Amino acid sequence: MLGSLGYGRFGNLRYRANGRQGRRPLFNLLESRDHFTFYPMNQAILLTLMIGLAGCAGLDKKPVAAPELVITPGIKAAQQALDAGTYALAARLSAAQVAAEEAKPTPSWVQLSFLYNQLGVTLHNAAQYAKALEYHQKSLAIKLKQLGPGHNDVATSYNNMAVVYYAKKDLAKAKEYFGKAYTVFLKKLGPNHPDTKSAKGTLDFLNK
Repeated sequence: MLGSLGYGRFGNLRYRANGRQGRRPLFNLLESRDHFTFYPMNQAILLTLMIGLAGCAGLDKKPVAAPELVITPGIKAAQQALDAGTYALAARLSAAQVAAEEAKPTPSWVQLSFLYNQLGVTLHNAAQYAKALEYHQKSLAIKLKQLGPGHNDVATSYNNMAVVYYAKKDLAKAKEYFGKAYTVFLKKLGPNHPDTKSAKGTLDFLNK
């Protein structure tokens, strides 16, 4: 029986099946400043997404100088609540972190981008898809402004949004946003890079 996949605390892939749980590191969340989430789906697309979306967290070989992300106690508490499946609590904690950062005279764009994404992930888990997309879009807008449209972190946001659309069963939008991510990889990394191939594999599956 197929279990469920979710990215647990700070980027460790967690697999649940028949009441058991295991972990293995997939990517460094603190470097990518992003968090993915997945839901049960058929095994072929699940495998493709595991491979394809993992690559979205890769950084540019020449990283853009940016403020450091600060993992606050509130961020940790929100992540722990999310991992525990207490989504209402996680959403409240994440929203409080967003409000606190927004209230600063000069909010950190790195911090806000991460916090919007974290809240989007939490709302996605709570099946509040419209609100999840709203916060993923806010995170994406910051990245587009600060990093430009060709950055790998932008592709990560496209993928996060695509996964929400997939959960909504909006396959047209899911294809659109997976396609946006693929376009970034193709232009930046070339057709033979593993990330590009994985993204293309996801699109090919969805187009069957």
